[in-house]
Amino acid sequence: MIRFIHTADIHLDAPLVNLSALYEIRQDDYRQTLKRMRDIVWDKQVDFWLIAGDLLEYHGGSLLSAHFLIELFHSVAPIPVLISPGNHDPWMEGSFYQTLDWPSNVHIFTGEWGIIDFPQKSCVIYGWGFTQAHIHDNPLAQFPGKLNEYRHHLMLIHGSVITGEEMDHSPYAPMTVGSLAQTEVNYVALGHIHKAMTFTHPRSGKIFAAYPGSPEGLSSKETGERHVILGTLDEKNELTLETIPVHSRQIRKVTITLAGLESIDQMMSHVEEVLRHEDKENLLYVTIEGERTAHLAVPISLMQSRFKEFFFIRFQDDTYPDIDQEQIKRSGGVWNKWLTQMEKLEEQCSDDREKQVLLLAKKEVLKRIGGALR
Repeated sequence: MIRFIHTADIHLDAPLVNLSALYEIRQDDYRQTLKRMRDIVWDKQVDFWLIAGDLLEYHGGSLLSAHFLIELFHSVAPIPVLISPGNHDPWMEGSFYQTLDWPSNVHIFTGEWGIIDFPQKSCVIYGWGFTQAHIHDNPLAQFPGKLNEYRHHLMLIHGSVITGEEMDHSPYAPMTVGSLAQTEVNYVALGHIHKAMTFTHPRSGKIFAAYPGSPEGLSSKETGERHVILGTLDEKNELTLETIPVHSRQIRKVTITLAGLESIDQMMSHVEEVLRHEDKENLLYVTIEGERTAHLAVPISLMQSRFKEFFFIRFQDDTYPDIDQEQIKRSGGVWNKWLTQMEKLEEQCSDDREKQVLLLAKKEVLKRIGGALR
């Protein structure tokens, strides 16, 4: 039986431009998250710790962080730590991967396919890493093939699995599920996509590849619990994957509506009641949305001040006033022209995405009208 911990996309030393005032604290959060992973690796006594790229930010990373990693990985010796460099931390001249002395239990893959075997475990691990920031070819085209004399086969690689769906990340080192399946390995430990995802084998229908997602949220998109994967391959190569939360803080999105509220005091009390259930140590992105009383503007600066006991909180006003649109149209003028044009465009629109854009545009028009009428 083989057991492993799989993580990726830590991005230690990422610039975090929107959190500049909290930069050092968040960097310590990432270090604590890595220590939490280390403890899981040691407590579970897994066979391998697999890191599928973007461990560091070499374009702004620090030597201090590199030495932190060296000490961290040394602390789990002799458990092997295998790293597949990604597009943010490529294996290139001058990189920490090439210039520093890493512990003997750390194995770093390069731009040439690497094969590391563990005969006592009847296991072989195949790996490939970025050598520059942008690689647009499928690295699996150069995969040398698996070694059939071993029972267990793992692959570690950073890149994009192309599924036909819209992606938030650039398709670097693009691969397909079919090309991954053709390698005939038992499990592919992926990195690059910050959202946890699994992929099923086209023939067996069983999960054989996964992205663990970023273990600590890096942007407002990376919400909720963040995990590492604890994987097990039994003697028959039946794969079991378990997710283990490791984050230091969660990023949370909260939506609050103001319908029926008539005063600033009512609004603030309502927001306070909603946020009473939120952990003050998390990072909160709060959207105030929906229809509101026309004379009631949303006091964003007051909210930021009132709720400053939260570690991080940002408010966004997406409301629109409950004005009488028919009365505005009867009155004529530029507001009537705006609303009439919006309605015409809505009638002509058949695409859902365009309808959403028009809805946002109409809300903006109503905001402008409401502001002019106050």
